[in-house]
Amino acid sequence: MINGRNTLTERLKISPDRHRLIGVVGAGGKTTLIYLLARELTEMGYRVAITTTTHMQAEGRYGLVPVGTLCEEGKIKGFSADFPQTLLENCDVVLVEADGSRRLPLKVPAEHEPVLPKGTDLIIGVAGASAVGKTFQEACHRYERVCEEFLCDPDEVIRPHHIVKILNGQTGQKKGVICEYRYVINQIDVLSEKDREEMQKEALQYSDYGCMISLRNMEEDRTC
Repeated sequence: MINGRNTLTERLKISPDRHRLIGVVGAGGKTTLIYLLARELTEMGYRVAITTTTHMQAEGRYGLVPVGTLCEEGKIKGFSADFPQTLLENCDVVLVEADGSRRLPLKVPAEHEPVLPKGTDLIIGVAGASAVGKTFQEACHRYERVCEEFLCDPDEVIRPHHIVKILNGQTGQKKGVICEYRYVINQIDVLSEKDREEMQKEALQYSDYGCMISLRNMEEDRTC
């Protein structure tokens, strides 16, 4: 189902008292989603921590700084898949970047991915709509794996149904997920009206709950 509510917690049906450990996987806006959620939850009065089980940028946003060990290229690395759960001793909600994507808008995980935190209450899969119209080789991290899944060539053009299927597939963003799941199709502002309608139609085939948004617009305008 695609919805159109205002806040991210509303749009993604997040209950902070129940969804205390949240992992974010996929590509095309994971870090931005995490910080926007963290800002929103903090303003609601919750104590929030941000960390990773892989790598993420060390520089924080909105006065929030991620927890991890400094490593190369201005990034931090996580301690272990068990570590995020320990942060709940002093925080109400912990947001975890649990996947890497080389800054590409679409991702299909390898055998060792994603690194889901232990005790996760909710996983959010993310994909960027800017992948539509580009080839798998251009816009998809681990494109070889997705080409195996769809029986297609690396130079085939990505369409809305590919993105929706990856977000809802057990070999895509739902890989290894045994808790509640939501998904986000980011960057919808770059889509044509026809592609948006196709994306909406494809999403109706799946029972998982998701939303189509522009995180960039939400950063600029909290009322969007």
